[in-house]
Parts: sequence; structure tokens; C-alpha cells
Amino acid sequence: MIQFYKPNKATTGNACSFWLNKDGSIMASMIKQDSWDNAKRRGTFSKNKGNPHKSVITKLSRVEVAGIIDAIESNREWSAYHRSQKQVLTMKFCPYLRNGDQIGFSFSINKQDAEDSTKKSSYVIGLYFPEGRLLKHDLEVFLDKTLKIEAEVIKVHPAFTRDAPPVTEHDLEQVASGGSEASDPFEDGEIF
Repeated sequence: MIQFYKPNKATTGNACSFWLNKDGSIMASMIKQDSWDNAKRRGTFSKNKGNPHKSVITKLSRVEVAGIIDAIESNREWSAYHRSQKQVLTMKFCPYLRNGDQIGFSFSINKQDAEDSTKKSSYVIGLYFPEGRLLKHDLEVFLDKTLKIEAEVIKVHPAFTRDAPPVTEHDLEQVASGGSEASDPFEDGEIF
């Protein structure tokens, strides 16, 4: 997991995390700052954890992660759109400019309720060049690990491929325990 915290006195800061789940999925989250301690010059975020109006979590595809890496390497803008039954997310990773000079990269997520467009929230965080370099490194490591997790699952379940249904916790338990319980990934007839 890699985390960035950017609190400020105005309590408008955001925190951002990227991590790799046990199932090989790469996740990103943003959370709004909830307070500022002037004496310690420090902000907190914990009260907003899990609050659907103050935080957002999204799963990133391998191609989306590669897009963020490419944006860091090439200084191009990357964007993505996710829609589910509950929410619509738009994401952007692009150069971070201050007074016309690039000082790093900016990552933003805009979240909107799928049923009610008036229910929305925005999250943005600026990453200085060293933070962008660190993020690139960790995302590359996550991508490498997704291949290792997939390879382990395929050893136990040869029918699994990239086009097969997602790997479940049960599948991962079988890999961890060395089990060889065979199952047909297409048995429920739902292929997507």
C-alpha cells in the first residue's frame, strides 16, 4: 500500500491510497480531511473513513494502472470513467501546475450518485515529482504481483484465463492451501 496525506489549515485536504488486494485487484481510494490541529500543524482524516459522502474507493484495471504510469513517464493526461448501479466515477491523472510551472502530478476522482446527479463529491490531490516517482514504482510492483497471483490461480484452476470470471476468495484459499479442487468457471453461464 502507498498512501499520500495532504492536509491543510482550511480543512480542504485529501488523502489518497493505492493497494493490491489478495485477489490481485489494484485499488485506489480518496478521503476528505476532517480536521486541523493548529498547535501540531497536522490534519486528520479518520472521521471520514467509510463515509460515502467524504470518501471513495475504486478498482483499477491493469490497463488503467498502466495509463497512470504512462502519464507519469510521458507527462500526458490519463482519464477513466466507471459506472456502477450506485455511482459514476470520473478519474484524471495529469500534470500539477502552480503559477504556470509543473511541480508534479495531480490525481482527481469525481463521484456522482447514479440516480441523483445532485449528490456528488470531488477529490483531488497533488503529488510532487518524488511522490509521482514513488507511485510509479509501487504501481509497477503491483502490476508484477497481479501476474504472479494469476499464475498461481491458473496452476490450481487451469480453466481460468484473463477472460474467465473473476477469481474468488475461495479460489485464493485453494491456491494458499495447495488444493486442487477443480471447478468450471463457466458453470453459472454468465460470461462477461
